[in-house]
Amino acid sequence: MSSVVDRTYLALFRQYPPLLRLAVITGAGQIAFALLNVYALPVYILGDLHFTGEALGAVSATFLLTETALKFPFGRFSDRLGRKPFIVLGPLLICLNPTVFAQLPARLWTLIFPLRALDGAGAAALWPPLFAMVGDLVRERSRAAAMSVINTIYAGAMGAAIALGALSVYITHTNRSPFYLVTGLLVIGSATAHFGIPKSAGSDHDPSGAPIASDLADPDPSRTNYSLPLVLLLSILMTLGVLMLSNFLVVYVTKELVQPLVDSGRLAAGTKLGLTSLYTGLLIGVLGIPVLLLGMPLGHAADRWGKSRAVRLSLTISAAVMWLIPSCRSIPAFAVVAVILALSHILGTPAWLALVSGLAPRTRRGSVMGIVATAEGIGAVIAPLIGGWLWDIKPAYIFYGSAALLSVAAVVAMHALRKQDD
Repeated sequence: MSSVVDRTYLALFRQYPPLLRLAVITGAGQIAFALLNVYALPVYILGDLHFTGEALGAVSATFLLTETALKFPFGRFSDRLGRKPFIVLGPLLICLNPTVFAQLPARLWTLIFPLRALDGAGAAALWPPLFAMVGDLVRERSRAAAMSVINTIYAGAMGAAIALGALSVYITHTNRSPFYLVTGLLVIGSATAHFGIPKSAGSDHDPSGAPIASDLADPDPSRTNYSLPLVLLLSILMTLGVLMLSNFLVVYVTKELVQPLVDSGRLAAGTKLGLTSLYTGLLIGVLGIPVLLLGMPLGHAADRWGKSRAVRLSLTISAAVMWLIPSCRSIPAFAVVAVILALSHILGTPAWLALVSGLAPRTRRGSVMGIVATAEGIGAVIAPLIGGWLWDIKPAYIFYGSAALLSVAAVVAMHALRKQDD
């Protein structure tokens, strides 16, 4: 048993020591951005300032638009200047912004927009070089395993962020405390990068100075026959369907925020989703456990069963479950469908990433991945605007809107993801 655990989880870190530091940086950075984007700012803007969902959507779109616009340039610059400077300076240069948010007077709330644009620049400086460094450090034969480490931490950070934010509010009795946590996490990530990543990390040579020949050749000359325009459309639809919800989920299940919606008739009478801030965090944290435990097994299952089939199944289940969420009037019912949704997501996402990475040979893979990431960025910018507009009409409409988009995505996937070797 111990040998299986060692081979599965520990041997990779012994072989590539910087990978552990990159995992720490990923965890600190993603928890920080998720805590700010999904918990601290929505509670502050909707709960404290009592602004509209459209205002929150505009704030989120500012961050995402800047991040989308700068990801490709920063990725290119890191090819020339090295990965480490960007991974260190990205979080460091924006670490004080959350503290400014916490102290910002309500009359000056519009200053959030330029600060959010800076946050987007910091995120764009961090993520493309970090993921590129994983590919630089790890040989081809272990690269998928290394990426699964980073992706699992990246996904699990969402639940951890909300749980951490809710716990801090419960302990401190103020909605400002999550902002200070974000500042601390960004500093931790930057310091870990500065002291933990060697300057030579990411070079194309092994310690002896010889080129890594196994990484210079494309190990898989076979390619998929997918239509790139349809793949880009699918990327936009999936991003829209998922991210239009992210700003509003905490508000939807938190007692002090959901009760006024019931009283005003915007939520159905008899809805009992209201939880205290602490239990909201605990619920979402518990829902994140399947992501951490089952991410890799479901990824292996997708490999065995067929990646395109896994994506199609995931989209079909996700769309069906999303149609049901507005009818969930209690926390147990909501938790059940949320677990199904989470499992569906972690089945489909690794399979989707694997399909996208196979769209082109190694010499053009970065360009194709950049195009697909840009499509996802477009969806990420539009999603909070649509979500805010639907939320202001009626909160349940964000789930129906998501369900409709995911249903269209499932139909597109049935046509676009017909792979000859599935």
